[in-house]
Formats: sequence, C-alpha cells, structure tokens
Amino acid sequence: MSEPDITGYAYSLLDEVRAQAEMDGGELREAFTELILDQFCADGHTEQATAVYIREHGVEVSGWGVSSDDRCLDLFLTIYSARADDDYKIDRSEVEAGFKRLENFLSRAATGQTGRNEAGSEVAGTWREVADRFDRVDKIRLFLITNARSVVRDRIAPATVQGRQVHRELWDLRRLANWAASGSKAEPIVAEFPDGLDCLTASQQDGDFSVMLAIVPGRQLADLYSQHGARLLELNVRSFLQVRTTVNRGMLETLRTNPGRFLAYNNGIAATASHVDIDEGPDGRRLIRSIHNLQIVNGGQTTATIHHALRNKVDISAVQVQMKLTVVAPERLDEIVPQISAYSNTQSKVTASDLKANSAFHVDVERIMRTLWAPATAVHPHDTHWFYERARGQYANALVREGTPARQKIFKTANPATQKFTKSDLAKFEQSWAMLPHVVSLGAEKNFVLFSERLDERPIDVDKDYCRRLVAKAILFRRTDKLVAKQAFGGYKANIVTYTVAKLVHATRSRIDLGRIWRDQDLSPALQNAVTDLSALVQKILTSPPSGRTHVGEWTKRPECWAAIRDLEWAVPTDLEAELATADDYAHELDLVRATTAADWSDLAEWGADTGSLDPAECRTARDISTALSQGWAPAGRQLHAGIELMRRAHARGFRAVAGL
Repeated sequence: MSEPDITGYAYSLLDEVRAQAEMDGGELREAFTELILDQFCADGHTEQATAVYIREHGVEVSGWGVSSDDRCLDLFLTIYSARADDDYKIDRSEVEAGFKRLENFLSRAATGQTGRNEAGSEVAGTWREVADRFDRVDKIRLFLITNARSVVRDRIAPATVQGRQVHRELWDLRRLANWAASGSKAEPIVAEFPDGLDCLTASQQDGDFSVMLAIVPGRQLADLYSQHGARLLELNVRSFLQVRTTVNRGMLETLRTNPGRFLAYNNGIAATASHVDIDEGPDGRRLIRSIHNLQIVNGGQTTATIHHALRNKVDISAVQVQMKLTVVAPERLDEIVPQISAYSNTQSKVTASDLKANSAFHVDVERIMRTLWAPATAVHPHDTHWFYERARGQYANALVREGTPARQKIFKTANPATQKFTKSDLAKFEQSWAMLPHVVSLGAEKNFVLFSERLDERPIDVDKDYCRRLVAKAILFRRTDKLVAKQAFGGYKANIVTYTVAKLVHATRSRIDLGRIWRDQDLSPALQNAVTDLSALVQKILTSPPSGRTHVGEWTKRPECWAAIRDLEWAVPTDLEAELATADDYAHELDLVRATTAADWSDLAEWGADTGSLDPAECRTARDISTALSQGWAPAGRQLHAGIELMRRAHARGFRAVAGL
C-alpha cells in the first residue's frame, strides 16, 4: 500500500470534526472522540464504546468500552487540536503523561475511589462499570488517540496497574491516516503458527482464490481470539455474534466431557486470507506457518465458545478444529468475502439480513441520494445532497477525486459534511422512528444488525419518496440531538435523543409531518419546543432506574425502560397538534402490531383467560393476531383496531408484553 497523504488527511479530519461538532452542538474534542470511537467500533477495535469526559486531579478519561463477553476492557484518552500543520507534534513525555492519567483513573476505580459524582450521572456510572469489570476481564487496554504527529516510533510498553498487566496503544495522526487509507478494512491480522499446520490444497484453483484445508489446535484458536477479539471475525459475523452472546451449551459440554471428539462433532470454521506462508516439512508435508489478513467468516460461535471454555479452566489441549481457508486476491476481498460469508454459514446461521451492507437496499439508497437535491435553506442557499456513506471513507475519497481546491469547494457546497450519514446513522434514524429506542441503545453495530433483520422481514422499496422521508427522519434525530445537548443534562445524551424521538412518534401516532421537515430542512418551532419539553421528562426516567437496576446504561437497553417512557403522561401541545399530518389509521396500526411478537399476543390471550380480564371473543382476537404474526400474515383491519385496544386496556391493568403498544 502506498504511503497516505498525511497532511491531506489531517485537513480532511479537521473538516470532519467541525461538521460533527456542528451537528452535535458540542465541542471539537468531543466530536473527535465520538468520530473515532464510532469508527473503532465499526472496525472491531473495540465494542460498545461510550464517550464520557472525566477529568480530576491526575485523572483523565475520554471514553470506555467493553467486549460483549467481558473479554476486554478498553479506556480511551483523546488529545485534539484544530491544527493540521507538520509542527503539531506530541513527544514521549506527553504520551507517557497521557497514559499515566488513564492508569490513575483505572487504579482509583479498581480500589473503589470513585470520585465525587452524582449517583445517576454518566460519570458515576463509568466509575462503577470500570470498577465492576476490572477483575472480570481477561485483558485491559489503554488507548491514547491524537491528531498530532507523534515522535515516538517504537511500540509503547505495557504497564502494571493494581497487579494487572495493562496494554497501551498510541494512535497518532500517521496511524489514523494509514487506517483511513485502508477504507472499510481494519488493520490486518497475521496469525503465526511456529510449529506449522498440516494442510491440503485443492487441486483445482482459480486465478482469484485458492482453497486449503487444515486442522487448528483449539488452544491456538482460543489464543487468537483472546489476542484479537472481535477483529478476528469478519464484520457481518462479528455483528451477528455480538447480538447473540449466549454460549452454545452443547458445544461447551463436548469441550468439557469429550474434547477428543470435538473434531468429529463440530463443523469447524471457514476463514479467508490474502496470503499464506507455506513450508515443506522434512517428511514432505505442507505446513502453514502464517496466515495474513485472517478473517473468520463462519464459525464465530465455535471460536468464542472454545475461548469461553479456556477462560473457565476447561482443559482444551485435546481439542482440534477443522478449517477451510480461502485465500483471496487482495483486490477481490471486498467482493468475494461477503459471498463466502453468506453461503458458508450453516452452524449458527447468519441470515441474509446480516449481510446488508452491500445489499440492494443500501446500494439503492446510495444511488438515489447522489441525485436527490434537498431544498435550499438559509444555511445552505443552494440545493444540496444528503451524502449517504455506505462504506467508510466514501465522502473523503469522493472529495479527493475532485482534484483541484476549486472543484473540492464546489463538491463541499453541494455535499455539506454536516449532511453526511452512515449506514449506522440510517439504522438509528429508522429504529428510533420505529419506536425501538431500547434497541438503538444497544449500540451502533447491534442496532444495525437488528435493523437489517427487520429489513429482511419487511423489505423497503427504495425510491425518491422514501429517501425524502429518510432525510426528514435524519433531520428530526439530529435536531433533537442538538436541542438535548443545549440542556446540558450531564450524560446519556444518545439515549435521551432516541427515547425522545420514539416517544414523540408514539404520542403523535406517527403523524409528524415528514414532508414539511423535508421542505423546510428543519423542525418547526412547535416541534422544537415539544422536543425540549419532552426530553427533560425523558431524562428523569432514564436516569432514575427502578430498584435492582443501578446502571443507567444497562437500564436504557431494556424493553421495560421503553415501557416506562411510552407510558409517560405527556400530551401533544396544541400548536404541534395543529400541524400534524393526517393519520392513515390502518398503516399506523399495522406498524404498531408488527412491532410486537406472536408470543405477546398468545401471552395476552392466556393472561386474559386466567384473570378473567378478557371475554372469550377478545381472547380469540388476541390468538388470531398471534397466528397471523407467526405465519407472516397482516391481520385484518378490524382485528388490528380491536387488538390494539385490548392490549392497551390489558397494559393499564398490569399486563406487560415485551414490545407493548
């Protein structure tokens, strides 16, 4: 790979940070932190990362993240300046000082010195979460991330905090630029096998790929997962596994009681690579010594379960796993790997919805957005595009292709950076509008996968009308974000935003006039006032979890949290009611029912019969809706209306469905 243009990247990063800060209504450093953590999550460098700013004497943290299996705890410190010149550098003493502030925070959290913070604040929650996980995780990593050029060239040595080894990583401008130049690919993984892996190579090969079969010792596979974590898994499989973190009990039982038969009982893993180093052993056997750009595209649950067994002191020395390794030409990786992932997943099935990044839906959204002109506004006096970045780096690459500064200026005028949005953003906009804020609160990757599953169940016809509504939902979400930021609630802004949008949609019965938002490219004064008023009420409920749920962040991920917000007493203001669109009752009621499950309605029928709260005809209506949902039908209009009233009446009497109405 050619050396990236460091200076060019530095200036483009400044533009991106400014645009993010303008969208969020926050400070530049906060915007830089949000951008980097989102991208780290997308590429698997960390999981469930949250930006939170803590600064006390000798202590500083910009964010934290933890893997879904409690394998790894990450702490982040960002150092940002609105400079892009070559003289903006960070030296070794500054690097060590930054890591020391992170280490002090970790040490104080581990020993229970949690600072003086309000009990329900995000800062207090971070202290508790880190303290709770310090002894549980296998690995702890500290990240110092800066847009300065570092003079430190050697690798940063690990440190020891409260008796535990802590890994330290420096990400300076040069490393960020190299990462950005890789596009949607994360830094490559090179797996070393000093003793070699016996392999067979298929006799029939293609110019773009070759296939090998090998047997991998279970301990080496577990060690690879321990070292690289989610980055070892191809993006779609990684996202899928993070949503379904339960261990395969049957697989674990085999590992415990009959590890020698694991090879016979398990289907193994499918993996891809860009290059393999092969030696010939003294007896003529072919041995794999190293695998470059290793990615597991099937068998993520197998890998994670073996690692889980090792963590729990299960002897896996006799475990062996078969591996089909497809070596793909580097220039064909993006094309071929998703197809291998799609067609090879048969153990823990990764459905088509997990492979949506390159699906027709996203391709169509990208295609239409490139030609769809948004109306001029006071901020942008000329028609503009909303730029859908289906893959990371598309906006920057499109800007570079313009060549001259004059052409780049024209491009940015027509495609403002503040109107760029990603596939994770799209999923947040749609899931918030679909009244699934507890799902949005699971994090960007998990929310995207679950949105993809909804797409698989209910495909969307993408046309210009859909894209206009999508932009309106984006404006609603982002303006809500700004209005919430202005109130300085002190944390959990992302959760407050998605819950406020969802409650607005619920209270108005989805009648917010998206056409008006598209035409104005803004929210009306009445809608802005409603957002401000409602968000304050939402914040109080989110930051006051019921007894037994002390962690606000975890509370926001629960369906019960959405039930509490949904039941919040809040009347639509008169001025907002006057501008709401006319409701299509059938479509709205169908959306409400489709947001529930068949089990919700069968549970309702059983509850109604047991308690005598529903008569036989009403129980039959609930069962009919359950049957329709389980078989993929749309319930009849009369059933929809009657069923919704039944569910709401039952809800008022204490019945609780998972989704609720």
